[in-house]
Order: sequence, then structure tokens, then C-alpha cells
Amino acid sequence: MIKIAARLKREGKRIVTFNGSFDILHIGHTKAFKEAKSKGDILMILLNSDQSIQSYKGPNRPIISQNERAETLTSLECVDYVVIFDEINPLKLLSEIKPHIHCNGSDWGRNCIEREVVEKGGGKIHILKWQKGHSTTNLIDRIVGMHFKPIVKAVFLDRDGTINDNKQGYIHKIADFQFLPGAIDALQVLSKTDYKIIIITNQSGIGRGFYTEDAFETLNRWLLKTLKEKGIRIDRIYHCPHAPDESCPCRKPEIGMPMQAVKDFGISLNSSWLIGDDPKDVIMGRTANVKTIKLGAKMPSSLKLQPNYYAKNLLEAANIILSI
Repeated sequence: MIKIAARLKREGKRIVTFNGSFDILHIGHTKAFKEAKSKGDILMILLNSDQSIQSYKGPNRPIISQNERAETLTSLECVDYVVIFDEINPLKLLSEIKPHIHCNGSDWGRNCIEREVVEKGGGKIHILKWQKGHSTTNLIDRIVGMHFKPIVKAVFLDRDGTINDNKQGYIHKIADFQFLPGAIDALQVLSKTDYKIIIITNQSGIGRGFYTEDAFETLNRWLLKTLKEKGIRIDRIYHCPHAPDESCPCRKPEIGMPMQAVKDFGISLNSSWLIGDDPKDVIMGRTANVKTIKLGAKMPSSLKLQPNYYAKNLLEAANIILSI
């Protein structure tokens, strides 16, 4: 780097240096790099080595190794060169490079340890704008806090054809509601897990005028009461009452209903599952980044889309989830 700096100076280039550990990059860093580069032609990053960082931040840092940190920095458009040093501060390097400008954060100030050696070499100290609220330590604290915060996950269930028989279609009467084989056992098993159990169902019969919203809610109350008596927990039922031609964003295969569940429960879709018997269920699940299990027949080849798993019924699907 010392030889490179000498050559660049002979070519008339204005050299800017900026040092730090840059353990986990954040927007405060990138803005500082851009400001530093704007002060000259060449930006050289003087990077504290792993040994250097451990000597003043303790044995648990850095998070990212020096070679990986260096490679990340070189990928930034505004960074021209990176050199790794083992000392706590870059005084030795600065005395040899003799930059035109050496940048420091406002927390270090103009009267910093580097000032004397920089000015002795004919350079100046530039204080970068303070990026309030951005620091690697704060970022690590946020990550640790999020890591230990419990993940809320769900099993989204289609209703008709998944929990109950739907051969008659547009099921809205208690007398017509028949649980499919294995459905009760599956729901009992899932109720013992920490998954939210959420039913997501298209009910276009309401929009088509075949039955009313009140009739649907009456069936829901009976369903929830019946399942509770069997030790089954249903955390929420979402439904779309609109007909297909209404282009409703909550009608499957659109993802309006699972997205509402995310708002209501703080669910991580990436950690959740969807079980359904219709291709629309699979499309919705894959679109929402939910792992999907399709019951029954294979997906039409024309859709060029597959679920994560197939199962013959809800109980088999539940056992797949428990086995993973």
C-alpha cells in the first residue's frame, strides 16, 4: 500500500484514508465512505485486523473475520484499496502513506491521535458527518434481541376439502358439515404444538348470494365450540366472502388473508405451513413464502408449480410438520 500510495501521488491523485474495524457494515458506514471518497480521488481503507480488534474490543470481537471484512469493503464502488494492520491505531501506516486527507468520525474529533502524524506528512484531518443512531454495537444488540424473541409461526388450514367433506359444495349448514377422516386427530395433534392454528377459507357462496354472512358465522360458532370440546384450539378463522369476479385481494390464491394474520399475530411466514386440497392453496402458500402441503391429487402440470409435500389427508400432513 505504501508503494501504491507513492505511485498514485506521482500521478497527481489526491489520497484519502479512513480507518476502522467495520465489523458489520451498516448505512452509517456506507455514507461515511461516500463522504470520504468525495474529498479526493482515491479512498484507502485502513482496516483493523482481527488481532487488533481483539486487543481493544475483547475476545468476542470481531464478528466477521478480517479477510471477509476486507473483501466486503473492496466490493463497494467508492472504496479503491484496503490494507489490514495489526496495531491498535494506524499511525505507522499513516506516517508512510502520508495521505492528503485522513477522515475521522465526529466521536474522535479533529484533535485525534492521528492528527500529528497526518499534518506532519502534509495532510489534513476531515471530520465526517455523524450518522446518529447507527453503530455496529447497536446493530448487534438488535440482532441479539431479535434472536431471543420467540418466533410466532402458524399452520394455515383450508377448510372445505381439508377439514370437512366438500362434495356437496358451498357448505354453510351445520347439518351438512362432516369432518373428513383423520381431521379431528390431526387438529388435536397440532393443538399441542406452539403453532398458531388458523383457518383460511374462500366463501364465495356469500358473494354469489347462496347464503349469508350470518349463516357462515353461525356455522363458525358451532365449529369452534365442537372443536374446543374435543381439546382443539383454533386461533382465528379468516374468510373471503367475495365472488371470483370481484378481484378481491383476500381471495385465494391472493395472499390477503395470511398477510392479515401477520398483522394480527406477528407471524413469521417463513416458519409457517399451509395445508390445503386446492391448487389455489398451494399458489397462495408459495407466493407468501409459506411451506405448503397439498392433500389429494397432484398439481396440474400446466401451473409449473409444486407444493413442498403431498399428503393423503390432514393427519398425514400434520405428521409431516411434526417430523421436520
